[in-house]
Formats: sequence, C-alpha cells, structure tokens
Amino acid sequence: MASATLHKTHAVKALRRLSTLATASGTVLELALCHGAIVVAAFRAVEGRRGEVRPNDIVTRLADIVSDEMRLRKDWLESDIAAFMTEASADHTLRPEEFAPGVVISINGGARMLAQKLNLLREDSPPDATDERDAEFLLRKISVSAPGQIRYIYERAFPNAPMSDRAQELIQRAFRARPLVKA
Repeated sequence: MASATLHKTHAVKALRRLSTLATASGTVLELALCHGAIVVAAFRAVEGRRGEVRPNDIVTRLADIVSDEMRLRKDWLESDIAAFMTEASADHTLRPEEFAPGVVISINGGARMLAQKLNLLREDSPPDATDERDAEFLLRKISVSAPGQIRYIYERAFPNAPMSDRAQELIQRAFRARPLVKA
C-alpha cells in the first residue's frame, strides 16, 4: 500500500511541476484520459484559461524537463500519469482543476479531443507534435459507425472552420482500416 501512496505523491508533484512550466510558457495543457490512454491538447493561455488550441509539441519539451528534474521515465505521462488518472477516476478523487492553471485533467473527452486534433490538421505540425497520431488513435477507438458522424463532431466544435483535406483523408483511412462487422 505504501507504494501506491508514493506513486500518487510522485505523480502529483510531477503534475504540479508540469503546470508551473506550462503556465510560465503561456500554455494550458489538457491531459485527457481517453480509452485508457492519455491524450494531450495544448492551448494558448488567455487569462489563465484555455484559449486557442495549438500543436502539442510543447508538451514533449515540458515533459522532458520534468522527467530530467525528477528522474522520471521518458514516457511518464503515458505510463505513470495514465495509471494515476485511471486510479483516481475509479476512486472518484480526480478534480479537473487540481493542477490548474497550467494543467487541466479530464476523463472521457474523446469526441471533444478528436475535434481539437482534427482542427490542428489544418496547419503543418511541428516535428515533435503528436496531434495527428492522437487523432488516429481516437478515430480507432471512438464508437461511431460512419465518417459523417465524425464530421458532425468536428462541425459542432468548429462551425466556422472547414475540415482540412488532411483530416478528411485521415478519417477515411481510419474507417477503411476498421474490421467489417457482420450483422
């Protein structure tokens, strides 16, 4: 039992440090637990709140700083924090604003996160950004039966921003890769 407490304490310290770094860089990070994995969105901070979504390459840089300072595994967000959030969610002890203003946590925001990721595909991504990979993961996991439903999710979030050709190709590719289900 002591290791679970140590794990939680270490995770909390790491998330607080990540929040401090994000705030100093003018960024708000959303760590969303979607389908058992952490999906991260980065936003420009506007008065300490989430503003415009931006590529998440900054997460890699900030997470590396925390990893080096605290001697954590390089994949600490995907492993340790995913485990921490899963456990805290099951115990109903997870508070979305606990690590604000630089880090906000959420559970089961897959559709909203997918819309954010698809919107980012309108621009070229920095090399370290994982937004396209995150969108592919969410497209594989989301429970919808047709590409039109994904377009609806996107248009609800971004009614005045047409979906890019790159995002549409990604959606089509994801649906072609899905196994056929026999009725």
